Amino acid sequence: MSIPGLGQIPAPHVESTTRIVSLRKACEWRFHLAPGGSISVKLLSGTAEKDGIELAPRGAYKFCGPVHGKLLTWHGCDIEVDGRTEHDTTASFATTIENPAASHLNLHAQLAEMRGVAARFGREGPRVLVAGGRATGKTTLARTLASYATRQGAQPLVVNANPGEGMLSLAGTLSAAVFATVMDPLAADGWGGTPTSGPSTVPVKLPLVYYYGRESAEADPEVYKRLLGRLADGVSAKLSEDPDVKAAGVLVDSMGVDAGSARGLELLAHTVDELSVNIVVILGRSGLNAEITKRFATEKTSLGEPVQVITLEKSDGVVDRDDSFTEHIREAVIKEYFFGDARRTLSPQIQQVDFDSLVIYRLPDYSDYETDTLVREEACSSMEHWTLAIMHASVRDSVETIRAAAVMGFVYVSDVDETKRKMRMLAPVSGRLGDRPLVWGRWPEPFINLLG
Repeated sequence: MSIPGLGQIPAPHVESTTRIVSLRKACEWRFHLAPGGSISVKLLSGTAEKDGIELAPRGAYKFCGPVHGKLLTWHGCDIEVDGRTEHDTTASFATTIENPAASHLNLHAQLAEMRGVAARFGREGPRVLVAGGRATGKTTLARTLASYATRQGAQPLVVNANPGEGMLSLAGTLSAAVFATVMDPLAADGWGGTPTSGPSTVPVKLPLVYYYGRESAEADPEVYKRLLGRLADGVSAKLSEDPDVKAAGVLVDSMGVDAGSARGLELLAHTVDELSVNIVVILGRSGLNAEITKRFATEKTSLGEPVQVITLEKSDGVVDRDDSFTEHIREAVIKEYFFGDARRTLSPQIQQVDFDSLVIYRLPDYSDYETDTLVREEACSSMEHWTLAIMHASVRDSVETIRAAAVMGFVYVSDVDETKRKMRMLAPVSGRLGDRPLVWGRWPEPFINLLG
């Protein structure tokens, strides 16, 4: 027996979120994903790349927000997009040369030629620093040049000299790593995974990391210079011991410098000097171009080479990310460090430790009463939700030794019981801290909702 009216109920309409995006040669598909948003992208035909990283045909790539990204094709392609973006658009160019990415490819070709000469004669390859103001696409260019180099079999050593963002590490750090294998286009930081990130389909990288602990290099220039010097020593050692890395050279992603900033320009010049940079690439056109060109007109590297300054147009797809967006990116990197991502789930360990077993230092406020580079600090509730750096040093070492030490990893403080003198912390792996000191910095800021 039928129920009257039941058959008249229409089936709900489900709107498909899958679409095909067709791109002509030298065109780009630009997309924005809000925090929590995601899309799956599949290359159906042709070729496409993200920041120089080739997409495999028919493979599904799941991009998770927050992301401001683009897919570029040199020969034309069809891509399948499943999911909703916050915003997306297709950028078309009448000719290939009109796309600013063409100048990036030409720069790569010049660097590849220099690497070939360096390999034949046993010399150092090009040492390139990417400079520019805020929101000019510096990191994207550095990543693209590294990707192009690895695709041709080169092994460039990439340096992150911008503490505002991390490379294979959390924000607040300076890092360097050899890129000898394919990069990960889906990583939260855009670079890839490290051994603490667990098993991965993309080979992990082994970075050398120093903890600066502040957002801007200008906030504490003397400590910044000291740590950059330590990083430069590590870079020099790697170039000396590996002829393939030596020939491939160095790519430096620098901090943003505003036109007219004397301190910023001085720190940029210090970076060029420490890393023996012989090519400075400036993205975008502003008063900074003339200042940098004038500053390095008579400079020579430690090898006696002149410093060449090149200006490239920035892409009109570069957007100025607001504070909320960049905060979400930093939180995504922290979350990925401890818990992994959609492709690999990690199981960090919660540890409860006594106050007496911890040796914690904090960065000073540099008041009249605090002039040291680190200040000893008792565990307290103010540390809740902060990440602390585990230093590659002993608690018996001097403050200066600890401050200049490399980073072993990070822990997250989830709870502090001052009455019981106990601290609960999240660590990427099990095991005690031993006699390793911890450093409490000022960047990245606390992540309140890491554990929900």
